[in-house]
Formats: sequence, C-alpha cells, structure tokens
Amino acid sequence: MRGAALGAALAATVLGGCAGPSLVLLDNEDGSSDGALAVIDDRCANPDGTTIAGSYTRTRLSGCAPRPKGVGADGLKPDERALIGSLPPPPARFIMYFVPDTTDLAPGSEGMIEALDRHFKARPGAEIEIIGYTDTVGKADYNLVLSQKRADEIKGRLVQLGFPTDAITTTGRGETELRFQTPDETENGGNRRVEIIVR
Repeated sequence: MRGAALGAALAATVLGGCAGPSLVLLDNEDGSSDGALAVIDDRCANPDGTTIAGSYTRTRLSGCAPRPKGVGADGLKPDERALIGSLPPPPARFIMYFVPDTTDLAPGSEGMIEALDRHFKARPGAEIEIIGYTDTVGKADYNLVLSQKRADEIKGRLVQLGFPTDAITTTGRGETELRFQTPDETENGGNRRVEIIVR
C-alpha cells in the first residue's frame, strides 16, 4: 500500500505534537485501497503487531494497541496536505503491442513512443522500467528470450531519441503474467506487449 511508505513520512510531520507520532494511510498510486500495514513494537506482547488498513485512516502510534480512525481526504491536517503536495507524481504506465513472433511494433503502438517521449521530458530525473511479454504460442524458453528482445528493442529506440541509457532498465518475463488468460499455443495480441513504467 502506498500509505505504508507515505504514512511513515507523514508520521514525522506530527512528532513534535503532544499527542505523539501518528500514521496516515492513503490510496495506492493507482487509486485503489488494497493492502494493509503491520505496526510492530518489540516492547508489546503481540508479536504480529496491529494491522492497519483503509485509505485516509489516521493511527496514533502510542501504546500496544494502536487504533486507526477513518478521517477521509477532507480530514487531513494542513501539514499532511503540504507533504502530499510535495510528493512526485505517481508512476505513468504505457503499453505497446507487437506483431507475432517479432520485435516489430503492432499498428497503433508507434504513437506511444511519442507520448512516452513527451511525458519523460516533462518529468525531470525520471527512471523507466520496460517489461517485455509474449503470448503463449511457442516454447516458454523461446518466449522468455523474445520478451527480453522486445524490451531491449524499445529501450534502443528510446536511447536513439536521447533518453539516458542508465535511466532505463529492461526485463523479459515471457508468457508469464498474461493480461488475458489463454490456453497454451494461443495467439493473443493483448499479451504480446511491453509495459513501460515511468517513475
């Protein structure tokens, strides 16, 4: 949950108050509220700690039984709002699709390179993760290599556009993590893709 990392930062903003430190959980970067955070204090008898979940909950971290309280987005304190406002934007995601058994982009995906270029240039210091995938046609080992080649192909094109090579990582995952579940040896254009994450 995004709040797990962000909440610790928010807790620091209220350490000076008389109420003691507190933690605020927010939505995930994609706007969902799945996930939970365990608060563990070695001085307490509960080895598993207390589980906190739910967007826009505030929890005081004093004592061995922290109690979360829903405050809603409107219930954030001014210093919490200021901290959230200073955070970098959430990651942007781009998906490009491929012609079967090639590293050639499918029609309609070429424009994504330009959109990615504009987004990256408007986000100083960004890093890019490129993950390649295939459909289930062919052997798994072959597809793993092909997915890496697809990721590397997109990286090469971005580097030609002036993207810094050290800001880009690539990974091939073959026919794992299908977007559309299909049987083996099934051609599917939605699974032949690279997913690009800009952070």
